[in-house]
Amino acid sequence: MKRLWKFLKLILEAPVAVFNLARVGVDALVRYGKLYEKIGFLTLGAIVILGVLLVAAIEATSTNGFCLLCHPYFKEEFYSTPHGKNGVSCADCHIPKDIAGFTQAKLGGLKEAWIYFTEPHPETRQDWYEEYKTKWEELAYEHNLKEEVCLECHGDNREVPYREVFKYGVNIHESLKVEEKGLSCFECHYNFVHGVQEWRGADE
Repeated sequence: MKRLWKFLKLILEAPVAVFNLARVGVDALVRYGKLYEKIGFLTLGAIVILGVLLVAAIEATSTNGFCLLCHPYFKEEFYSTPHGKNGVSCADCHIPKDIAGFTQAKLGGLKEAWIYFTEPHPETRQDWYEEYKTKWEELAYEHNLKEEVCLECHGDNREVPYREVFKYGVNIHESLKVEEKGLSCFECHYNFVHGVQEWRGADE
């Protein structure tokens, strides 16, 4: 129940603020406006409010705090990694940038939140590992951890300029003939962000 309350509180903070602001405007219009002005204003207001609520919901559900409501056992290990220490968010890696992928990720998050509050869920990091260790790679790709995501910051193009703290490019991988061997970033770096997993070996 405590987790559910925290979840609802986080989601409802922005809508409550928008509602209070809108109520002030509507009260003033009802008192002083003409009929057609009232209808136009209320229609426009409804559109604006829905837009603000949508943006607020997107922002609220893209924060690390929101993700950690359902995955609290990742907090300590994530913030002890270079990613966590340098401002990379869960959303940077787990939410695609294209509209279709973004929408799918958000809808998937709603589904996961429902499962979290209605079905048994791992309570500790070890419980999570025991449940998912045989599906680790499959789940990673399912949640957008493809090499294209890694290369946004770690590739030669460095599409995210403020991430220059990541000084290692991909030149070493050319020496190791990574592409020739058909290896993805995840083959070797699968345990870099969410704690150490059992060594799979890149040749397995």
